[in-house]
Amino acid sequence: MKPQALLVTLAIVAVLAALPLAESQGTAPTQPLCCNDCGVCNRKFPPECFCNDASFRGCHPACKNCEKFTNSKGDTIFQCQDMKTNFCQRRC
Repeated sequence: MKPQALLVTLAIVAVLAALPLAESQGTAPTQPLCCNDCGVCNRKFPPECFCNDASFRGCHPACKNCEKFTNSKGDTIFQCQDMKTNFCQRRC
């Protein structure tokens, strides 16, 4: 095997080996948004919807607009305020 071909092969193997590391270090969440209690949807096709799910632990990692509320009992709850296409197709 020629030295140039060996060098190119090693470079390709190194790049392919580094790909999973680069993906795992990113800030993008790997889980898509999900919703158990679908809220208001618009009339687009496919519709964009809000989700009425609330949690004491915080919002889903993929939520970009997480709002913090205090309920009538004084508990702090979090709710995602994102309006997403097909938000309600995937249950949590």
